[in-house]
Amino acid sequence: MSDQIMMELAKMQTKIRAYEQDNKKYAEQLRNRDDEIIELRTKINSLELTDKKIAQNKSYLELKANKDKEQIIENQKLKEGNKNDNKTKSSSGRKSDK
Repeated sequence: MSDQIMMELAKMQTKIRAYEQDNKKYAEQLRNRDDEIIELRTKINSLELTDKKIAQNKSYLELKANKDKEQIIENQKLKEGNKNDNKTKSSSGRKSDK
């Protein structure tokens, strides 16, 4: 009977070792998964930050381009206004000479 008990005890110890090995394996897999999740989150945050910077730069460039267009239009209006002023000044000068 003691041999039978010893046999059962040996079987139980073998099962316990197998469970411990499985537990270590699963714990390692969880650590690896957590490391991968952290790495992927870091990449996502980096990409989101890059996208945000690109959007800000794009917005800035669009705003600058619009201001440049407005400035060009304003300059053209000023040039046209100066041309009209020169024409009226020259024609009014002629009238006073007559």
